[in-house]
Amino acid sequence: MAKVKTGPKVKRKGGGVPAKAKKVDALAAQLSGATAVIVTDYRGLKVGELQALRRRLRPKGVEYHVVKNSLFGRAATTSERAGISSLLIGPTAVALGSSDEVVLAKGLVEETRTLKALKILGAFVGGKVMSADDVQQLARLPGLPVLQATIVGSIQAPLGQLVSTLTAAQSNLVRVLQARSA
Repeated sequence: MAKVKTGPKVKRKGGGVPAKAKKVDALAAQLSGATAVIVTDYRGLKVGELQALRRRLRPKGVEYHVVKNSLFGRAATTSERAGISSLLIGPTAVALGSSDEVVLAKGLVEETRTLKALKILGAFVGGKVMSADDVQQLARLPGLPVLQATIVGSIQAPLGQLVSTLTAAQSNLVRVLQARSA
């Protein structure tokens, strides 16, 4: 004999399909605005540690979210970043950065040193999927302002030497004439 349901329907906690569609759209909007995405495994972290991690990353322009893999995979597909789906294994959290990719990588690598349970699984930077080792190497690079200063310095140094070489003959002539007049 089959069971007969009696009583009122119980509303689901998650909100059903419309709520999931809204969540996918929100995640896709965040993904399309992000320059880099780093996927981490957060198993072993306490809620307080996750909140403190979010607080430390936010001033650096990094948003850290625990995501459901299936919803985040759909959002990645809609935002044309389907390569992220290969990194979504097990309980995952993502760090989304909208500024410099190196700052994002440095921030998370620094946090993995203090929070031993936090593990970097990989990243999606510049349209390419990166491994955890690649993220470690990205974190070793200097930031964008340092690279810009290096380029400006390397352009300025030869020009400064050229100007000093060209003005040296004139200043020597002025010194000789001043010595003769005295």
